[in-house]
Amino acid sequence: MTSSSAVVPQMPGATNVEEAWAALPDYLAAIGGYTVWTLETLVRFDGAQRAGARIVERITERLAEHGIGHLPGRLPTDGNCRVLLYNREQPNVGFLLRLVHELATQEYSDNTNSSVSIVQTLLDGHRKVRQAAERKAREGR
Repeated sequence: MTSSSAVVPQMPGATNVEEAWAALPDYLAAIGGYTVWTLETLVRFDGAQRAGARIVERITERLAEHGIGHLPGRLPTDGNCRVLLYNREQPNVGFLLRLVHELATQEYSDNTNSSVSIVQTLLDGHRKVRQAAERKAREGR
């Protein structure tokens, strides 16, 4: 940990750490399915002061218990490390991030081809939306 100045997000209605963890998936869903926190913020959110190996392991377990994915896939103990948190169950960006994470970290399996196809389809759709927006911007000038 480098400082005690991390702003720790407050979960509405949560009166303790367990309730805050339970509210985190809904919080992520409400803000679009993902956010970036530093590891220090995660440590303080969990009620701890320093990111030791046991604390990081507990945070990893709590994230998994609540259906929250994270990148990097293995959390470091460096409090300054930025961590992308995402709701694994959300049908938008969380779904895409989960697929990308699985493809990046797992060995080839019977599901690999279909996962790659799904990611390609989603990225193709994103490309088309971006290209349409660029065309519209050019025409609007």
